[in-house]
This record gives sequence, structure tokens and C-alpha cells, in this order.
Amino acid sequence: MFVGEAPGRLGADRTAIPFHGDAAGDNFERLLALSGLARRDVFITNAVLCNPRDEKGNNAPPTRRILLNCADNLRRQIEVVQPSIVVTLGSAALEATRAIEDHKLSLASHVRTVNPWNNISLIPLYHPGARAMIHRNFTLQSADYYFVGETVRRLARRFSPTKQMALVGKEDSWAVVKYIISQLKTLSLFRLHKTIYLSDYRHFAEMGCRLTDFVYIRQKDGPYCVELGSRWFKSYADVVKPVVIDSTLHLRWIEDGLFSVKPVIPANHKSRIDQILSEIEKLTDAQLKTKAYLTAPMKEALKAERQGVSQLNRPLL
Repeated sequence: MFVGEAPGRLGADRTAIPFHGDAAGDNFERLLALSGLARRDVFITNAVLCNPRDEKGNNAPPTRRILLNCADNLRRQIEVVQPSIVVTLGSAALEATRAIEDHKLSLASHVRTVNPWNNISLIPLYHPGARAMIHRNFTLQSADYYFVGETVRRLARRFSPTKQMALVGKEDSWAVVKYIISQLKTLSLFRLHKTIYLSDYRHFAEMGCRLTDFVYIRQKDGPYCVELGSRWFKSYADVVKPVVIDSTLHLRWIEDGLFSVKPVIPANHKSRIDQILSEIEKLTDAQLKTKAYLTAPMKEALKAERQGVSQLNRPLL
């Protein structure tokens, strides 16, 4: 379980997804991937669930009073999730845990260490935001996340020696993304979200397993892939280029790029994706959205919404 400070004005306060949509979220995604963990393996929250702001409307560090006011929320989340490890991100998050069960840990002295706390393990790390990078740069934070990943894997081996937990994020997932883009040449982020969801849904429905280890949630435009919501394409700048078409961000496959070899994916994955691509090739965005809405998980979400139960950010698949 990762605990940050509070939702950022440009990040979680806007997207309703912790560490998602701003620079801190981008850094967290990269660091989490380095740990060998994916979002589906962990629970992510904040010590404060609202966005504290200063008089100019900018993000403000949560005060001690705010942390104490919100401590019961954090305690209840820990009780429900029952994590084996809690990783605090930043001094405010570490301070918040002190309100649940007192400890003498400090960020400077105990960063990247495993400490007994509240009958579980507590690992203090620095916040992945730009300000914290001044005190602990990305290289050091990368080592911190490698440490977290290894700690989780050691724990998995300890409690399940015959059946390892599937914790390693698969590069195969990104090969699927690149394959879709390479086949369509240019497509909007909207169409990419819906296409990969439909491909994953079809493969799961027919084969009983997923194409990717991505997380899909219900948002206002239908199925939304969390991993594709950040600026992930910067990591594949040699083959994927962002372009603006009609004021909308699109992704274009670079045919003459130095490394623009078509991604290799398993034959059964390829056939499933090619089937979806042939079905949606001539669909408008509205028709594609309808096709995604007609899948069983979305039907279930829509049924609950008609009964007055909010389904925003409900996990799909």
C-alpha cells in the first residue's frame, strides 16, 4: 500500500486517480515500473483525501491539523486493505502514520528501510514530486523502488513458496499497445483506450486470461486504461510520436524510425487484436464508444448507475 500526501491540483484532484495526471504521477508510474510492480498489484491512496491549497489556489502541504483530522480515514483504509507493507511517500505521509500508531521514524534517517509498525512493515520513501527530487534525485529514488519490489517479492516467496505472486509488470503489455499503434498508423488516445480495452475484454472472455496487466476503470467516456493516461509515450519516442489533429492528441507510428520494427507478440494475441481491429476499423468514435459500452462490465456499471449508485472509477475486467 502506497500512501502519498494529498491529491495534486493537476493530478488526482482532477482525475480522481491517486498519482495520476501530473508530473508527480508520471514519476510515480516510472518508479513503480522499475520496482517490478504494477498498479493492479498495489493499493494507492493519500494521507489527506482532499486537495489543500494556498491563497493563490496552488497546492499547499497539508498542515499537522489536517493530517490529524484525516488520520481516521487512513486508519480505516489500512484496516480494509490489510497490506503486508505500507510505503509512505514524503514526510507528510510518514507523519500521518504516526497519528495511527506512534513511531520515531524520520524520512532522512529511515528512507529505504523496513520498520515494524502497527503489526505490519513500514517503508518510508521520498515523494516523487519535483520538489522532493531536489533532496533525493531520480537515480536514488529508482534504487528505493527496486528495494520495495525486492522486499515484496521476498515476502511473496516466504508465504507462498510453491506459487509465486504475479507481481512483475509485463513488457508484453506495452508490446500490445505498440502493435495496435503500428497497425493503425495513427489514432487518437480515445480510440487507443477503447481498442485495447476491447482487445483485452475479448481475450479474457474467450481464453479466461488477460492480454495485458493494465488497469481499466469506468470514467465518463467509458472504459479508461489508467496506464495510458500518463505521458507514457515519451518512453517510446523512437517509434511513437504524439501529434495534434483537430485539437486532439493522436499517436503516430514512426515507419522510418531507427527502431521501428513491428512489435512481436504471441500469435493468439495477434489474432485476437486483429479481429478487433477489423471490427472497429470503420466505426466512428461514437460507434466505438457504444461497442465498449455493450461489454458485460460496462453493462453492469450502467445498471448500477441507473439505480443511483455511482460507478466513477469502478474497476473493469
